Amino acid sequence: MNNYTAKFLLELSTDLIEAMGSRREDAHIVAHHLVEAQLAGHDSHGIVRLAQYYAHACEGKVDPRAEIEVVRESPTTALLDGHYTWGQVTAMRAVELGISKAQENGIAALSLRNCYHVGRVGVYPLAAAERGFIAQVHCNGHGVCRVAPWGGTEPRLATNPVAIAIPTRGEPLLVDITTSVVAEGKVRISKNAGKEIPDGWVLDAGGKPTTNPADLYEGGSLLPLGGREGHKGYGLSIIVDLLGGALSGAGCGKMTEKVGNGLFIQLTDPACFCDPEEFLDQVELFSEYLRSSPLKEGVEEILLPGEPEQRTAALRRREGIDIDDGTWSQVVELAGELGVEVKEAG
Repeated sequence: MNNYTAKFLLELSTDLIEAMGSRREDAHIVAHHLVEAQLAGHDSHGIVRLAQYYAHACEGKVDPRAEIEVVRESPTTALLDGHYTWGQVTAMRAVELGISKAQENGIAALSLRNCYHVGRVGVYPLAAAERGFIAQVHCNGHGVCRVAPWGGTEPRLATNPVAIAIPTRGEPLLVDITTSVVAEGKVRISKNAGKEIPDGWVLDAGGKPTTNPADLYEGGSLLPLGGREGHKGYGLSIIVDLLGGALSGAGCGKMTEKVGNGLFIQLTDPACFCDPEEFLDQVELFSEYLRSSPLKEGVEEILLPGEPEQRTAALRRREGIDIDDGTWSQVVELAGELGVEVKEAG
């Protein structure tokens, strides 16, 4: 296991992404996103993605220097085409545009197509909530499917995450979940680390439960969110697919060969409906009400959505970020191939 500071990983990741052909400012946006995911404990969306990103750049699946296009626009809406530049760059551009529209008109809705992998989806509503807006993002994956429909054994859906953030007087509340039982990247992390995965995550190519992460990449599938009630995650995944993919024109499932993400983003200013301070009062009172519940045996406290990530980030900023040997060897190999020096970590 290796341990590095967030600053070191940010500088190295920025250098690596720039070496893939990116503008420096775009490389920094993508690298910052990866390292923030790593800090929050979402290692599946952290620097483990660097080798994958480079492979896709070489294959032409991402165009690091493509320009983002606003295809259609009204005072409260916009359709953006990322033209397969970095997904994080396209999505952050959309969030900033949405914030400006919501500041003027109270609400905004944006649809995004032709996005390369946007990474951890929760980052985007969080950025809006930090500026006082209620925000939600539906993100479909298309071109590559990892999730079997409820009752099926062959993948037809992506992990199709949904994220919703609510502003508070402190850190926003954030629900950021895949509609599959787990993010695909968590299986990738286990595979790199040579570890088994929990039962109930993956079916092998024959439709049987497995704890071998490699089975997912050899014709297997992830299960929908919900365990025995997986029809709930399955239904939610369909809605995310249609909002993110059908509405934008990005496409759904493997009905399109292009691999990427389609997004639907909504922003709301609480002032459209009530006094913003009264809304924040209600959020605060409700949070206290939830925390006041008697605790189950063995539970020390009730946490709110987003708090585990906030605490993990604070801990990792203090103590550094652990990177497993498999992932770090991929990063070092990538640096050698791109001619980027891996300087001694501080």
